[in-house]
Amino acid sequence: MMLEDFLKRDFPGRLLFARVWGSMAHNTAKPESDVDFVAVYAAPTDEVLGLFGVRDTVVNKEGEKPDFQAHEVGKFCRLLLKGNPGILECLFSEKFTYETGEWQALKAERRRFLSVQAVNQYVGYAKGQLQKLQAGTSLHTKGGKFCEKWGYHLIRILGDAKRIASGEDPVVWKEGNERDLLMKIRRHEILQSEIEAVARGLMDEINSRLEHPKIRGDGDAAFLNSWLLGIRKSNGRVA
Repeated sequence: MMLEDFLKRDFPGRLLFARVWGSMAHNTAKPESDVDFVAVYAAPTDEVLGLFGVRDTVVNKEGEKPDFQAHEVGKFCRLLLKGNPGILECLFSEKFTYETGEWQALKAERRRFLSVQAVNQYVGYAKGQLQKLQAGTSLHTKGGKFCEKWGYHLIRILGDAKRIASGEDPVVWKEGNERDLLMKIRRHEILQSEIEAVARGLMDEINSRLEHPKIRGDGDAAFLNSWLLGIRKSNGRVA
């Protein structure tokens, strides 16, 4: 399924943004990789204010393809302020996207959400995955055992955390040496011990860079709240 086909789905609100998600978006897909999607929609404001609430997230049914997540814009904003890696990445995606003018206005101010809090979310994910691996409990993927997908996500996320801690933008579409390393992990050409060593080295570098003057302490809540209220005020009922 292509993005154009995904956009034809029925969403419980007005679509603001959608993109190809996962390895296809990162330029790290293998021949057998699926195409996944993520989207952000704005529920009708009368439903947001009403008694019964709105659906915060919509996902594909079990066994249904493609895999996707669609978040209501209020939930998206809350996750963005927390520095959620997958959510923050949406503002830095340049390929395979659908964007409204409202989304582009937010995207133009995306550096407001590159923060120490975001870096801590990225690194916290990585530390949690390393601890779970050692404990033999559930990882990013099913089970508690090492797998290439686990190692790939670990190094990819820490690479972007290092950029943010250095005052740079995260990079969604991977190229050059970074992509080469990620693809070696995906092809099982690097041992688990080597991946763990790379991860710990990256975390040490990140910790040494977190006082960069370009980094905010946390995301710009006031700006985001103003943007969200603009969406709510303009969003009438969806037929």
